[in-house]
Amino acid sequence: MAAYDEIIGLGNHCRVAYNLRRTFGIARAFPFDWWITPVQSLVAFLEDPSLDKLYDPGRLAPVMREGKIFAVDNIHYGIQLQHEFPRWKNGSVVAGWSEHIDQARERTEFLWNRLLATPPERRILFVRWFAAGERKRLKGDARPTVSAIQAGLARLFPATSFELLLVDPPEWIEAPGVSSLQVGDPGRGWRGTPELWTQALLGHGITWTGAPSTAAPDPQADQRAYA
Repeated sequence: MAAYDEIIGLGNHCRVAYNLRRTFGIARAFPFDWWITPVQSLVAFLEDPSLDKLYDPGRLAPVMREGKIFAVDNIHYGIQLQHEFPRWKNGSVVAGWSEHIDQARERTEFLWNRLLATPPERRILFVRWFAAGERKRLKGDARPTVSAIQAGLARLFPATSFELLLVDPPEWIEAPGVSSLQVGDPGRGWRGTPELWTQALLGHGITWTGAPSTAAPDPQADQRAYA
């Protein structure tokens, strides 16, 4: 059984953050929790983590669905800022989203600084889930990408002990600092199938040192999305 002081999601999207929160009782947000971050976008941002580029108005574009703004995309990194801008009651992003760039950046800067301020003595587990399209695209050739993720994290945390857990990876990788886990979640909603995540994570022997006294999964995890 492995105990970690921080368990931090790296995407692909909010399913990871939700199920980590639900399973372990984690309440604090981190930068990648609520973005849609394809794996190559994750590598690019870890190589050059610039909030100036992430929130440069010239690099932001609305993502349209059925005539409405679904999200805001950073076209430099390929990261979709899914929850950073206000929405109307119908769920679409407000037409004047660009007026809220400064506030969105301020929140991301707070979360980014929180991540970087993790004390070096704390043991971190980073969790990366691979969506179906990523598994297909990287099948049999995922190791260079995983190595790039490790290298990016090592640059950010040169003195910190961390491990990388690959959930539903394109290929099974067990290496120093890297392990793999099969959840096999068929769910289509953003939460996925929480029971499968909890069973797999706990079955992998993962524990969080900050866990509350009750180990029961937290069904209200999505209500703390911006903590």
